[in-house]
Amino acid sequence: MKSKKIILGVNIDHAATLRQVRGSTTSYPDLLAMTNLVRAGGGKQITIHLREDRRHIQDADVVLLCKKSKLPINLEIAVSDEMLQVAIKNKPKWVCFVPEKREELTTEGGLNVIKVFDDLKKMTQRLQAEKIKVSFFIEPDLQQVNAAALAGADAVEFHTGHWVLSTDEKKKYIWGKLCQAAIKTHEHKMRVHAGHGLDFHHAKLIKKMPHLKEVNIGHSLICYSLEHGLKKSTQKMLEKLK
Repeated sequence: MKSKKIILGVNIDHAATLRQVRGSTTSYPDLLAMTNLVRAGGGKQITIHLREDRRHIQDADVVLLCKKSKLPINLEIAVSDEMLQVAIKNKPKWVCFVPEKREELTTEGGLNVIKVFDDLKKMTQRLQAEKIKVSFFIEPDLQQVNAAALAGADAVEFHTGHWVLSTDEKKKYIWGKLCQAAIKTHEHKMRVHAGHGLDFHHAKLIKKMPHLKEVNIGHSLICYSLEHGLKKSTQKMLEKLK
């Protein structure tokens, strides 16, 4: 039986974090150079999150990468008019709607699609009219999957952070929910994506998720690259996903 190919998107937010530590006074790390290393390592997509507080990716990065990157851009944004306009102006291949709180260290959970359904549906239609594909970053919850389908999402990306950090029976329980939600997503004819907290170990496990088409991995790859380089780290992650 032919093995499925899982697309690896590499999130380079934390390369930008290193630059912003110095208040954007340095030109390094060069994010465009990072995209070329990802491409050389076999990655198929670049993911960036333009946060409201601009703690890592900056507006100029979005403009540059959407225009110059040889890999397609997956732009993560909050559900806001400001971010919608940024996406429409720069036209990434994908927009992924994510939850966002200023005080969080990193994304803590999935988007509540039901709570922001009306706005989300309108924004999704607006983006799709511009030929931009849309995904929602959600928890593995069947109600959220159903709401995502009604809102017109092309894909859902399941938040895997809680699964990564859990152990024993709780880990098995969350895995079961991920698999059920993935099957339901496929039934709705949406693509199944996954991401958050994935490392080499969990990449080997996540590939068993039903109908999985894509993973987006950032923090661990940037950390691994400090020792091995981004090209080699990307190659090794792809080996784990085979």
